[in-house]
Amino acid sequence: MRTKIIILLVLIGMFILFVIQNIEVVIIHFLFFSFAVSQVLLLFIVFAVGVIVGLMLPGTLDNKKKLDKVEGK
Repeated sequence: MRTKIIILLVLIGMFILFVIQNIEVVIIHFLFFSFAVSQVLLLFIVFAVGVIVGLMLPGTLDNKKKLDKVEGK
């Protein structure tokens, strides 16, 4: 139990250091749009999109395997 707390505190400390080091504003250019956003916010959005896609992908692959099995492929 004590090791879990220590690991959690170390991870929280690393996260805080990461946030402090990446607070600058970056400009994003996409097609005809351009907007400024905090680098931490951008990294969080990209991470969240990756997690969502990663969670959806295994279900898609499982459904394809089941469909192939039903069709006899």
